[in-house]
Amino acid sequence: MTVLLNKEKINKVFDVAKTSKRLLIFLWKIDKLLFLSSLIVAIIPAFIPFANAYIYRILIDMIVASLNHSHFNFQLLYFLMALRLITFIVQEVFFSLQSYIDLMVWTKLPVALYRVVLLKLSELSLQYFEDSNFKDMLQRVKESYTWRPLNMISSIFYTFQSLTGLLLAVIIISTLNIFLGFFIILIAVPVFLNQTKYAKTIWGLWEEHSPYRKKFWYISDLIQNGQSAKEMKIFQTAKIFISELDKIQKKFVFENTRIGKKRFFTTLLFDIGGVFVYFAIELFIILLTIAGKITVGSLTYFTFVVNNFQQAVNGLFRNMSQAYNQTLYVEDIFKVLDAKPLVYAPKNALKVNFHKAPAIEFRNVNFSYPGSKKEVLKNFSLKIESGEKIAFVGENGAGKTTLIKLLARFYDLTSGEILINGTNVNKLDLVSWHKTMGVIFQDFIKYEYSLRENIYFGKTFEKENFKEILKAAEKSGANKVAESLEKGYAQVLGKTFEGGTDLSTGEWQKVALARAFFRNAPVLILDEPTASIDAKSENEIFEKVENLGKDKTVIIISHRFSTVRNADKICVINKGKIVEMGNHNELMKLKGKYEKLFSIQAKRYR
Repeated sequence: MTVLLNKEKINKVFDVAKTSKRLLIFLWKIDKLLFLSSLIVAIIPAFIPFANAYIYRILIDMIVASLNHSHFNFQLLYFLMALRLITFIVQEVFFSLQSYIDLMVWTKLPVALYRVVLLKLSELSLQYFEDSNFKDMLQRVKESYTWRPLNMISSIFYTFQSLTGLLLAVIIISTLNIFLGFFIILIAVPVFLNQTKYAKTIWGLWEEHSPYRKKFWYISDLIQNGQSAKEMKIFQTAKIFISELDKIQKKFVFENTRIGKKRFFTTLLFDIGGVFVYFAIELFIILLTIAGKITVGSLTYFTFVVNNFQQAVNGLFRNMSQAYNQTLYVEDIFKVLDAKPLVYAPKNALKVNFHKAPAIEFRNVNFSYPGSKKEVLKNFSLKIESGEKIAFVGENGAGKTTLIKLLARFYDLTSGEILINGTNVNKLDLVSWHKTMGVIFQDFIKYEYSLRENIYFGKTFEKENFKEILKAAEKSGANKVAESLEKGYAQVLGKTFEGGTDLSTGEWQKVALARAFFRNAPVLILDEPTASIDAKSENEIFEKVENLGKDKTVIIISHRFSTVRNADKICVINKGKIVEMGNHNELMKLKGKYEKLFSIQAKRYR
């Protein structure tokens, strides 16, 4: 058991070293001059106190010697005093430089580090973002990236400073008695272990309660969100949510108070033990002076060195402990950066012609989401011809949106295959394959940029063409939205930024549709595309969708049967299988599930 514990501690030391190295390399890559400057301003100040103390030693010995002689070397006195003055000035200069360089590190490191995290996230598979453990880790990264890496960098460089001071003190003390240094280190080690244990415990609380922290911030955002304020006032739910926040807060306070009390007594015990050790060493130096084995100047010098040695040892272990503490959080950042895409194209992936509508085939597809035993799709097979307009209908949870995720290859299949022009989608270059798709998802993004940019984001891989933006807006009805805005297509949407204007849900949906139309891709996928649009606008949009021509394959998912009735083919999906398929008239004649659901909706309009 002891061996396992020691191995765990050794592994933790290696973890700190590994994370420290990666963080230092990252700073080096960002700004080499800043890295070197940080190292220099950390190490040089460690030499200055020793140089100052040595000069003071010479001065005291001169003064003591002059008491027995009438002659005093004033020229040497002035020279030594000038040297002391210079050391003080240099020390102050380096302290000021430390503050300035710390500010520069603070300015550059967090943004640069989070940028690479965001870049990495943009490359990861969708599966990561639907994994609760990964989302918990992202929450910890979000909460700590602005200051944890900075604290760790500072701790690392101050560790170098303390280590330099420690080595200098060891060399000097060894001239007096080599065993004194080892004795002090022996006493300081338990202090380090105690601080390390505390850091690990606090991190354990963070790790254990991360879901609670996530809920804390979710509720906080909910209360502050203008979108939810209206409903919360009507249903008077704010007090319930605040009560939940109180419970979470009390749990944290209780756990931290318990740990804090325990740490207080153990830390106090180690600190008092250290005081006795250093007191005994000072007494030893005084006795040597009385015995005439060292001079009075040496007494002050070695007393200073011992005190500085104590500070260096404590500083070294304190900074190492802090670096250890920060490592436990900064590791999460590097875990995100080390995450590998779960879905990726092969090395010799085939490029897709993203200007021509492909033939699509689902062949014996079975699929379960990772970590779930439930089969969302069961032996699903379907052919979609090039230029065909097909619709998927069915109840919630039937697997309709999952089909789109698999077609876009956000996930790999459990079994079966999806063929694009006869080629397995797994063999295709993902970038070119995604370019063939213009998609509006049910939970589309409301970009708080200008209306023009909102539409242009549909095809960022090509130079912006404002005429095409206008055409896409006209197809979706977003041109009417532009006419109602003070600045037209230059108007910033949303309320986050100054001068922004929010839109209704239906207006936002028209903007999202314009984005999909602007992409002008051969495969147009519309997932509940008109859920928040009035009947008149819906009819106008789908007239234009129907007139897109045979150069576009259109896939529509909708609960509105008025939306899908003009599709070339309608697939009724139930529990991951196609239970009915045909055009509207054929399905109505079957008197099956489609006819039943259509009739239920039709009654609402009678």
